[in-house]
Amino acid sequence: MVQRAAQVSRFLASDPVRRAPVGQAPHTVLHRQNKARLLHFAPVEATRTPVFVSMPLINTWTVFDLLPDRSVLRSLVDGGTPVYLLDWGAPRPEDAEVTLAELVHGVLARAWDRARRHARAQGAEALDALGYCVGGSFLTLFAASRPVGLRKLALLCTPIDFHASGRLAVWATPEHFPLDAAVDGFGNFPSALMRSSFAWLRPMGQLQRVKSLWDRIEHPGFRDTWAAVERWNGDNIDFAGEAYREYVRRCYFENRLMTGGWTLGGVPVDLGRGEVDVLVLAASRDHICPPEAAFGLAAVWGGRVDTRVLPGGHVGVCLGRGLPAALDAWSC
Repeated sequence: MVQRAAQVSRFLASDPVRRAPVGQAPHTVLHRQNKARLLHFAPVEATRTPVFVSMPLINTWTVFDLLPDRSVLRSLVDGGTPVYLLDWGAPRPEDAEVTLAELVHGVLARAWDRARRHARAQGAEALDALGYCVGGSFLTLFAASRPVGLRKLALLCTPIDFHASGRLAVWATPEHFPLDAAVDGFGNFPSALMRSSFAWLRPMGQLQRVKSLWDRIEHPGFRDTWAAVERWNGDNIDFAGEAYREYVRRCYFENRLMTGGWTLGGVPVDLGRGEVDVLVLAASRDHICPPEAAFGLAAVWGGRVDTRVLPGGHVGVCLGRGLPAALDAWSC
């Protein structure tokens, strides 16, 4: 017991979280718009259809590239898939008025167009698309507008039926969440407040992370992974205020992706117009987007929808071997 306590103390004293080498996969920046960037990860030899990736807005993209042997991006690239990743960036106070329509029909659409033009110059006539969490929700809105050049779509832990989101659906209601007061008071919705809210969905989560370090401190590989995940967990990002207001109201309060009746920037939201095949990947222990919330797409999407459950939680699913294997099969 004393020896293990000493190991944990020495490890934490070495400041492993700050030193964790996350997001080190080689890439270039193809496009910038305000705070957003389009990153290009190029394989040695492209043998598969390029993939456009839409990441969540409230954390950095590095969850897909935590370590060389725990990297969704490296797995795709090593398999011959060029990757174009939309990093939404971190909004500043001047971005509080940015709307959801501007993010979906502006930032995402322009990044898609830039990726497609670059891919065509490399000989690829179409792109596949992959969205994770809220980045997947935004990508679904975009895909339903039938963008030129989209071949197929994969969604990872992406809420569609928001009223099936478990405890989060109970909390995110007009009766329990003063949305307008929060946005009017804060401007951009603070990342620290969002992080603490998610933590309360699983009150024992932080204790479990500490316990896991105690139990597995003797395994160097686990220490590296633990530090990388902790670094990513701390890299939270604010949510642009007006975009957050509409996202929460239309999705959590009103569940408009399922019920319709929503016009986003003058464009009717109708997932029934979506035509491409979709693979929906859910995580078995996801407390933010349970499988039922992700699989709601099958009831409203206009094209074929396949569903699959992978082992893990909302973040842990990105660390296991199941996700790279599923994406490898999907990208063929």
